[in-house]
Amino acid sequence: MVTERYGLLGWPVKHSVSPQMQGAGFRAIGRAASYELIPVAPEDLVAKVAELKALGFRGWNCTIPHKGGILACLDQIDPAAAGGSVNTVIHLDGKLYGHSTDGYGLERSLAESFGVSVRGGNLLFWGTGGAARAVGVYFASQGLKRLTLVNRTLARAEELAGLIRQVSPDCTVSVLAPDDLPALRSALHDTQALVQCTSVGLHPDDPCSVPEDLLTPGLNVLDMIYRPTKLLAEAPKRGCQVADGRAMLLYQGVRAFELWTGVSAPVAAMRAGLDAALAGKS
Repeated sequence: MVTERYGLLGWPVKHSVSPQMQGAGFRAIGRAASYELIPVAPEDLVAKVAELKALGFRGWNCTIPHKGGILACLDQIDPAAAGGSVNTVIHLDGKLYGHSTDGYGLERSLAESFGVSVRGGNLLFWGTGGAARAVGVYFASQGLKRLTLVNRTLARAEELAGLIRQVSPDCTVSVLAPDDLPALRSALHDTQALVQCTSVGLHPDDPCSVPEDLLTPGLNVLDMIYRPTKLLAEAPKRGCQVADGRAMLLYQGVRAFELWTGVSAPVAAMRAGLDAALAGKS
């Protein structure tokens, strides 16, 4: 019998493999809990949150496009979500507490994939959307030394750069346009990893999200997208080390699991559940 309910709010949301990952975690610790996909249009978010509270949901995740909109529904926001992006909500005693676990997920993924540490590190983000905002602020709070932000809309990148500097004045933040190839080559020569943060690659016919001439031997490339992309296919041909977004997805889910349950997450079981789900959708 299910005694705890959790879920994922998004629009759309049917593509998600989080139910298989979180479900595997709950089974591994013997928790009588369910994790549901909850499609909700942006204009219906406030009403849906009220409904989930009334139904007794213990918590939920938020994905596109609700990571920002959910803020208006919360009673308290963790400092790690200072970037204005919340992906994990805890419902406790009638109040809602917002957290961002994306930064933790990417931090663990970079360490696992490339042996790269955020503290004292030097990274380049290709794109400055919601995920990059959440992660950039978190990384600055964890001691990141240098961050290069690449974005078509420079004003948006500068806004994030300003926010990061407020969190950590010691973090040097640079902003570049994606067509400033000489400056990009210089930045990539020094960076420990290029992190692809845009949505380019979600569709099979999408082009390579990063100009292929910038993909040089020895460059570590992590694409936040956890399905095959042109970037993930082309980068190894040019001598790059690559990782997709599945480890980030795993560890942000692991952190959410621990926030909800108060116990250590069964990482191996959750990884197996995630891998099986992705294999079934490939």
